[in-house]
Amino acid sequence: KESNQTTPTKTMAQDNQHSSTHQQAEEGEEDLREDIEIDRIQTQEKKTEEEETPTYVFNAPVDANHVTVHPSVKEDISKGVDPRYSTPALKSSAITNDERDDNRTTVEVKLNSVTKANLENLQGLTRSRNVMLANAKKVLPKKYMHQYASFSRSSTLYQPKGNLDFLHSQCESILPLFRQKLTHITTAAGLDPNKVATWQGQNIMLTSDMPYTSLTVAPLKSKARCIEKAENEYDGDVSRLIDITRASIVVDNEDQLIAVAKKLQNEKILRLKNRFQEPLFTGYSDALYNIEIKGIICEVQLHISTIVAHKEDIFPFFLCW
Repeated sequence: KESNQTTPTKTMAQDNQHSSTHQQAEEGEEDLREDIEIDRIQTQEKKTEEEETPTYVFNAPVDANHVTVHPSVKEDISKGVDPRYSTPALKSSAITNDERDDNRTTVEVKLNSVTKANLENLQGLTRSRNVMLANAKKVLPKKYMHQYASFSRSSTLYQPKGNLDFLHSQCESILPLFRQKLTHITTAAGLDPNKVATWQGQNIMLTSDMPYTSLTVAPLKSKARCIEKAENEYDGDVSRLIDITRASIVVDNEDQLIAVAKKLQNEKILRLKNRFQEPLFTGYSDALYNIEIKGIICEVQLHISTIVAHKEDIFPFFLCW
């Protein structure tokens, strides 16, 4: 009897354990099914969102409140792209290059103030750059470009070691000699150092109230500006500041440019950047020399009047970028 009573007890325990395990398995499967369903719904929502949100790219520069679009975009606009708040343009994946040229229309849209300002600055930069390149092409000093290649005596130029106060005082001490040397160079090249630089009868302005002259020796770079530049560009290393003492020489033609370059050969030139060969991204080109005077590195820029005359036009747009 005891044996008969024990056996059913074991069977009930086993059944309870089996039932509990089966229930846990069902709950685990249900959690998994819920996870899978959630993933499926999220994936479908994301896919639907991507399908319902057209992606556009610009085909041409935007002018004020107008953009150029393909006719097929009109339908997309009516489906969900509100032209008051977006800038629809060509669907590049949907059309060919021929269609871009042949099937275009203009749709008026409203741009927010930031976007409009950025587009206007980009247009201004592009327009000024094109004018500068067109004028530079007429006067590029080809002989100079080939005779005076860019070089540097060292991959990195350094001023004498010391803090900014020491370096600034050293630059100040050699400033009169720097001015004297450059005055001699410009005079020997047949230029009047004090003559105001002009282009098409207009003074070429260095600042709003100060024109360039054939020789313009700038004031020393201020200590505040030195600190700012060292921190932003050289990790605070003031010995990398090689333009605290600087000057500009403006010439009218290539012969004058080569005459100045020949006279500069008498100085200790540490580096030459011939940016007539490799213009800046703005299109501006000149020649940048670094010379050493009593251990201090100075900067001398050689400009051609036709090119430097457009520098002030492009500078405001350059600042915005």
